[in-house]
Amino acid sequence: MTYRLDLHLHTEASPDSRVTLAQAVRKAKEKHIDAIAVCDHNRCAPQEVFDRPLRGGVLLLPGVEYSTEAGHLLGLFLRERVAVPGEETGRVRLADASAAIRAAGGIAVLAHPYELTQRSVEEISARIAENEFLLDGVEICNSRATKKRRNANDLARAAAERFSRPVLTTAGSDAHTKREIGGAYVEVEAERLTADALRAALASPLSHHCGKCCHTALAQSRLTRLRTANAGPRSYLKWCVYAGLCLLRAVKGWFQ
Repeated sequence: MTYRLDLHLHTEASPDSRVTLAQAVRKAKEKHIDAIAVCDHNRCAPQEVFDRPLRGGVLLLPGVEYSTEAGHLLGLFLRERVAVPGEETGRVRLADASAAIRAAGGIAVLAHPYELTQRSVEEISARIAENEFLLDGVEICNSRATKKRRNANDLARAAAERFSRPVLTTAGSDAHTKREIGGAYVEVEAERLTADALRAALASPLSHHCGKCCHTALAQSRLTRLRTANAGPRSYLKWCVYAGLCLLRAVKGWFQ
């Protein structure tokens, strides 16, 4: 059977998302997504995802997203909960995160490597090459990755092709709001809807799908982060400017 997997989304356990697990399941079903990976910031999926993964016909896949010195790292298809020294600070070493993910039975996938523009494409590519053997895969379709660098996903695909060994390629919406869920997904052929079957299917030829970045959702999730952090008035003024920019980008996108 053909299954659609959104292998990267956030819930209310992340400081910039208010999406509950129940809401994520309902929206995934509405978007005809069969499985979703719960990848909250520096926090492993809760035990209930491991204990009761199938809900309303949608499979919850335990995951995590770590912030490291070399970019964001997804831990997908975890078989047990994972914790990395220093994760409470919001930044861990890539080597530590990769080792912990693999020890928990998961796969270490570099998320949206070309999303940010503080580094040049050449610098990011060199960094990926340096850390190649700490990675099991690369996220080559992320619907938020193109917010600044429009060819970010194409660059990620090219980077995966340069590995000296075959690596897995994944797709995920990186949703922080309900409407973003299913914005990017990968289609796989598997005999049944189980984590093991879907994971094995990732090694076969895949079909990746990625929609446009939802810029207004970016503003919404940043506002959520400010509220979570009890930010001051100055931060909200900066957010107003950012929200205006997001709105302009959204309007521009409507005519492209």
